[in-house]
Amino acid sequence: MPLLRYQIVGEGEEHPDSTTGARDGHLAVLLKHDHEQANAQVYSEIAANRLAQFLGIPVVLGVMATGESDPHAVSFASLRAAESALQLYDFTQLDERMDADEADVAPGAYMGSGHLTEIKRLCETYPVEAAAVAVFDLWIANADRALNFKAELDGGERGVLFALDQGSSLLASCSTIEASLDALSDGTRPKDHPFQKYLQGVHCGSMVERIRSLPEWAIESAMTYNDTIGNVTLDQQFLACDLLIERRKLLEEMVKRVLF
Repeated sequence: MPLLRYQIVGEGEEHPDSTTGARDGHLAVLLKHDHEQANAQVYSEIAANRLAQFLGIPVVLGVMATGESDPHAVSFASLRAAESALQLYDFTQLDERMDADEADVAPGAYMGSGHLTEIKRLCETYPVEAAAVAVFDLWIANADRALNFKAELDGGERGVLFALDQGSSLLASCSTIEASLDALSDGTRPKDHPFQKYLQGVHCGSMVERIRSLPEWAIESAMTYNDTIGNVTLDQQFLACDLLIERRKLLEEMVKRVLF
């Protein structure tokens, strides 16, 4: 799959210290903060994003950010894709049609956000990537994948699929950090996924094995930092890391229960 390009919204003068013609510039981002319904959203976004990079999951890149007005406040800056050059189908919009041909809807398929025919096409066009996203979502307890992905449905081998918004996973899967830690210990959550019933077992199994073989040092590197991140203390970061390592033992059963 081609590398996803990101949107430049401003290009300035050549940087005075550059010897290679580099210029100052600005990228479009979506800034996300901790809030009452997800008081560990910033930490969860950055940790999930780093895990996704280790595993090769097609997610939009994001970075930690802070503003000049309050250098102690942290945000998650999710880069905006340069969509103008892509023929994207936008799954982020609620689809109230619910009028797909019954022959196009698999028994037990997720019906909560519409796009019924298009989700089936997506899973047929990108069977490996769709399986990777779905299994990853189960591992990080992300129950909010619906309406949080986009794809070129007619792109063929040069098309792109990308997921965005992991802000309801890990320590933000519930409204409090304590409840989210409990959810990471619970193999019965999440209970559904928008790609369920359309995935191939061989690709899901490969992703389970990829996650199981991820070294513990990589998981720790992605999930723990030498500082408090937003509302998440260092102790909570290490606890979440330990729970996610243990959660890999539940992953095969979760895949069978939710996706098939």
